[in-house]
Amino acid sequence: MASIGFKSDIFLENQFLNLYAKCGEMGRARELFDEMSQRNYVSWNIMIAGYCLSRCFLEALHLSKMMMRIGPRADQSTYLSSLRASVGSENPKHGEQIHAHLTKTGFFSCVQVGNALINMYAKLGNLEGAETVYKNMVERDEVSCNSIITANAQNGCSGRALGLFVEMQVEGLKPNEFAFGSVLRSRDVSEVEQLHAQITKSGYGTHVFVGSALLDSYAKCNCSQDAFLIFNRMSDRNIVTWNSMIAVCIENNWIDEALQLFMQMGEMGIHPDEYTISSLLNAMTIETNASGGKQLHTLTVKTGLNTDPLIGNTLITMYSKHGIVGDSQRAFENISKPDLISWNSVIQSNIENERPESALDLFLKMKYLGIKPDEFSFVSILAACRSLSWLKTGRVVHGNLIKTGLVPDAFVGSALVGMYAKSGDISDAKLVFDKIVHKDLIAWNSMIVGFAQNGDAYRALKFLGLMREENLEPDDFTFAGILAACADITAVQQGKQIHTLILKSRLTTDTAVANALITMYARVGSMVEAEVIFSKLNAKNVVSWTAIIGSYAQNGYAKEALDLFYQMESFGVKPNGITFVALLTACSHAGLTDQARKYFHMMEIEYGIKPGFEHYACIVDTLGRGGRLKEAEEFINRMPFEPNALVWRMLLSACRTHGDLARGKRAMEKIIALEPGDSAAYVLLSNIYAALGKWEGVVEIRKLMKENGVRKEPGKSWIEIQNRVHEFIAGDRSHPQSDGIYLKLGELLEEMKAEGYVPDTDFVLHDIGKEMKEERICHHSERLAIALGLINLAPGITVTVFKNLRICGDCHKAVKLISRIVGREIIVRDSTRFHHFKDGLCSCADYW
Repeated sequence: MASIGFKSDIFLENQFLNLYAKCGEMGRARELFDEMSQRNYVSWNIMIAGYCLSRCFLEALHLSKMMMRIGPRADQSTYLSSLRASVGSENPKHGEQIHAHLTKTGFFSCVQVGNALINMYAKLGNLEGAETVYKNMVERDEVSCNSIITANAQNGCSGRALGLFVEMQVEGLKPNEFAFGSVLRSRDVSEVEQLHAQITKSGYGTHVFVGSALLDSYAKCNCSQDAFLIFNRMSDRNIVTWNSMIAVCIENNWIDEALQLFMQMGEMGIHPDEYTISSLLNAMTIETNASGGKQLHTLTVKTGLNTDPLIGNTLITMYSKHGIVGDSQRAFENISKPDLISWNSVIQSNIENERPESALDLFLKMKYLGIKPDEFSFVSILAACRSLSWLKTGRVVHGNLIKTGLVPDAFVGSALVGMYAKSGDISDAKLVFDKIVHKDLIAWNSMIVGFAQNGDAYRALKFLGLMREENLEPDDFTFAGILAACADITAVQQGKQIHTLILKSRLTTDTAVANALITMYARVGSMVEAEVIFSKLNAKNVVSWTAIIGSYAQNGYAKEALDLFYQMESFGVKPNGITFVALLTACSHAGLTDQARKYFHMMEIEYGIKPGFEHYACIVDTLGRGGRLKEAEEFINRMPFEPNALVWRMLLSACRTHGDLARGKRAMEKIIALEPGDSAAYVLLSNIYAALGKWEGVVEIRKLMKENGVRKEPGKSWIEIQNRVHEFIAGDRSHPQSDGIYLKLGELLEEMKAEGYVPDTDFVLHDIGKEMKEERICHHSERLAIALGLINLAPGITVTVFKNLRICGDCHKAVKLISRIVGREIIVRDSTRFHHFKDGLCSCADYW
């Protein structure tokens, strides 16, 4: 009887153990287990299985090891639970130890245990271990085959999975839904179609898991219509199915259809998860406005998903793309536990929206909180340093990079090259570039653009050649970067060489390259070439239109610039802030004051573009050039920005043109307060005094300049002939062809006087005799450069001269006459604009 009673006690205690374990009360179960005077294998198995059920995998493993050491002999259930615990612990060593014990005890021959071992190795990423178990199994069943197929698919061996799938069927074994789901990862349409036929025959055609996998396979094969057919035929759909179908729509840019599916999903009572919302939010980043994204954001708040990192990260990116950096920041702050991706996303959001200092603050905060930055973090923060030209901070970041060992990487190295180059330290940029082990196209582009940004077109072109020797073909970014360096008279020939390379490449229709070519030709006054490139461009974007409008504006063709703006509108291309800067510049250069005001108000009222500092500056310039000086000064004082020296200099320049000494003095005081060393301000005020014959004022200004250590910038002009740049100052006689230059100018002066030309000595702002004034004005630097061009360039070739200061009125009049006398176009690019002289006329219509 005692024996029967004892057994009865164990039975009851095991019943209680089982009850506690199933209820998740493992603390009470363990107390009872420890108090039991006798335990059998059932007691141990209940405890191990209970710990697994409660996800206390380490406790389960600890107990199973105790059982194998001091308890009753382990059985199949023990090993199955232990293998499950090994998967949960995510430590391969535990599973390997159990496998070794199984081999010793002989339980390895059990098919169920073998299947569990395959599953364990597969889940822990050890495909080789799973394959070894499968090959050594004495007996296999359908579960074994399905498990090894799934294992191969989960570990990226889809080809092997498909081969095992075929073998399984040859052996007469039936694949299950997981096997079908595993092999449905092929991107071969014919394979997917064959599998589809087998699924239909096997009766899994209506199975939700298999249907979702089949739908996804057709989508990955770009068979969207087939995916829709599968979806429509499915009687039962789970969240994965709906997510897959929504993803298909988004990948094909069918945003409306994706939203419609989302609505249907809700009507059928299926609640969206983080993947649903994340997919839709990604789609909202390419929409024209953020209204759809904001509605989805509201939904995430209602459902509590807004705190999920995946959703939060997507919201950060979505708002960033729409330029709503404040909402992007708030989305970040609402994430319950921001991960590294969250921090990188919000830092990048600030970079993209031109808030580099905020990005740096976030980077420092991230490090302070103990979150280790990765290469994406460093690349973003180097972009911030590059934007601010903060070389010192950039060097500190470089030091951190050296400690992490990320510097040799091309991705990070390219960012470093860009940072140093933008900050003007091209030598350190080159040092970093040389240390990059595997240089990709981005690294080469960073170095080439670095040379371009620092005005070294020669080395940029040299490195382009070296890059091509490494079998790397330039892309649009390469060409756009080099063309920026060639947008100067000193590099016109190099720019034309690059254009030739572009024509030989496959990038002739690339919009970014075409835009750079338009800008390059326009900046050297070659409007014909700029027009041809623009006319041949099929995909004209807002940058293309803005580039050509700005080109016309800078070259004095205001009417053409305004006409192009209306063409741009008729094509449905929405202008941006830079477009309006180009328009306002065109108005300023043509004296179109009323039109300038119209565009200034239009940009905000019709297009929602808030005027920036540059737009206000353009209006000041327009009013000043038009002689409306009082209005210009009042406009400056009403600006929502603190006026800088440039704006006051515009007013001072207008005061010089229109002889307003009192207002000029006020403008001068403002400039000197902001930039005490600005020589242009002193010169402009001095010129006002001189023009009014107030020579005592001129003397006073010169005295003030000397006291403040301010030196006047000398006026100079330069011209490129046969790849060589020739530079002149007024009265220059240092050029080897000086005699010929002065002889040519003398001949031209005689012909000009025969046509009624009389030098306007009012533009010589020195208290000297009339004859000396005439000689000085006739030997201004631009005239010397033009004469050299007429001597050395073949008849009919355009003479293009660049000047660092504004062309004077007499030289402007003289060059108009010269263009008619010699019968060729002469282009002068002064500090303000281009002047195209032809047949005695100028493109500026004598308004500049």
